[in-house]
Amino acid sequence: MRRLVALAFLAACGSEGHDGGPDAAVDPDPLDITLTPAPGSLDDLHERIISKRCSGQPGLCHNGQFEPNLSTPALTYEYLVNRPGLEKPDRLRAAPGNPTGSLLIDKLRNRNGVATQMPLGAEPLAEEDIAAIEAWINEGALRAPGAAPAPVLNNPPKRPEIAIFNNAGQRLDTSGPVSVAVGTTLVLRHSVQDFETPDAQIPFAAVILGTADGRNVVLVPAAQDPHVGPTTFDAAGPMGTKDQLDFKRSFTITSQLQLRDNAGAITSVSASGQTLTAIVVYIDSTTAGIVAFDTAATPIQIQ
Repeated sequence: MRRLVALAFLAACGSEGHDGGPDAAVDPDPLDITLTPAPGSLDDLHERIISKRCSGQPGLCHNGQFEPNLSTPALTYEYLVNRPGLEKPDRLRAAPGNPTGSLLIDKLRNRNGVATQMPLGAEPLAEEDIAAIEAWINEGALRAPGAAPAPVLNNPPKRPEIAIFNNAGQRLDTSGPVSVAVGTTLVLRHSVQDFETPDAQIPFAAVILGTADGRNVVLVPAAQDPHVGPTTFDAAGPMGTKDQLDFKRSFTITSQLQLRDNAGAITSVSASGQTLTAIVVYIDSTTAGIVAFDTAATPIQIQ
C-alpha cells in the first residue's frame, strides 16, 4: 500500500502513468548475427518476410513508426510474443502454440473482425508465408530454435479514463470545467483495463482530489492515508469513451474541506472558491503489481 500511495503522490505531482511499448527493455540484436538462420526461425522469417513486407526500410509501417516495432528480430519478438494488441486488446499478437488465437494471423488473414488487413495497402502475404509464421507460433513462438519458452508477461494496465457524474447519473465533464455548489454529491467514475486481470478482480483502485496549492482533500478521515479514497467495482457502470466506467466513489461537497499537505498536516478551509482535480490510481495485481494512473482533464470548481 505504501508503494501504491507513493506512486499516487507522484501522479499528483504531474508524473505520467505506465503505458508504452517494450523498447526500453529490449537489448539490441548481437553483432554476430547468423548469416544463415535456421529455416522457420524468427530470424529466418524476419529476413525472408517481415523485413521485406512489414518494416525493412523507412516508410514501411512497422520500422518504428507504428507499433508493433518490427524493425529487428529482437524487437519483433518483444513486441509480438505474449503482447496484447492495440486494435484488439483482448488477444495476444502472437500467442505461443495458438496461431488461431493470435492477432498477428488475424491481421494477415483479415479475419475475426479486424479493421484492416496487413500489409496495409499492399498485396496480402502469400499463403506459404502466412503458413510459415503460423508454424513458428504453433511451435512456441521461440526467439531462436532451442530457446526457452517465451516468458509469461505481466502486461502494463491501461491508463484509467476518469469521468464526473452527478448523483442522478448525468455526466458533467463533457464541456469545460464542472461548476458545482456546496452540498452537491458527485460520483467520480473511472475505468480499469488490464490484460491478465478482469475488472472485477482489480485488487485496489482509488481516487485523490487535489487542490491548486498542492494539498489533497481528506476522503477517509480514519485511514492511514486519509487523502486516498478507494473506489468500488460497479458492474452496471456506464460506458466511457473507450471502456466501461465500472469503478466509482461518491463525494459530497461540504461547506468546509479538510485538506492534507505533503507533511501530513490537516487544515480546514472553506469549500467555496476551491478548484479540485481528480487523480485516479489502480494496481493490476497484489504480487509484482504495476500501477496505472491518470489525472482528469476537467477540474471541479466549487461555487
